[in-house]
Amino acid sequence: MTNIELLNGVSWHLECMVLAAGAIDNFRPPADGFQMRMHYSLYLTNLMSAIDMVCESYGNPFQTALKDGLRTSNFSGTDVLGYIRELRNGVLHRGTDPTSDGVVVDGIVCAMAPPTVQNRSGSLSYAAPAPLLRDIFVHCEVTTKPIIEHFLESGFEEIASVKPERLLTDLLITIEAAPHVPSWAKTMAREHIHIEPNVLADAQNHYIEKLRGLLKLSGGQRIA
Repeated sequence: MTNIELLNGVSWHLECMVLAAGAIDNFRPPADGFQMRMHYSLYLTNLMSAIDMVCESYGNPFQTALKDGLRTSNFSGTDVLGYIRELRNGVLHRGTDPTSDGVVVDGIVCAMAPPTVQNRSGSLSYAAPAPLLRDIFVHCEVTTKPIIEHFLESGFEEIASVKPERLLTDLLITIEAAPHVPSWAKTMAREHIHIEPNVLADAQNHYIEKLRGLLKLSGGQRIA
């Protein structure tokens, strides 16, 4: 996976998390059960997907930093990550409803975290590190976003260092190599795609700043 593919993928997952979090923070009674289940599941699956993408690229150093950051006074980082991962697996593969129980807190309907989750074989069991699923999400986000940004710095630097002319060349090469693009369209691309270098440079900077913005913390606290 190239750096640009990694950054594109992480950006997508973070945008989905922002969308889901906006809904999660505004479920007022009576809350729609389908909408709650959908948005909690959307947040959960994209959180784990973002973590897994970065872990695939940076391996043990990222995983070690993540587990160190996720630990609480009562739970190891391995336990917290295991809980989130197996809850995600349950949602995706076993039809688990993460919002089957709820409570109203400060006027917001919040999903209670399933007390325990197990892996597929039932050989491993993880306890919820907090009563509310939203609090677990916030804890994970506050922990993971700075760590993800740290490990993505090399990708940001790579994008910023690419000359605009190279971006244009790569774009034309991609169009030429696309089997579904007809020959007349490829000819038009070669003849008419001319983008000013400063426009491409601005696009590079915008892309980096957008992803950095998605990695900023939106508030909330870690679990003690």
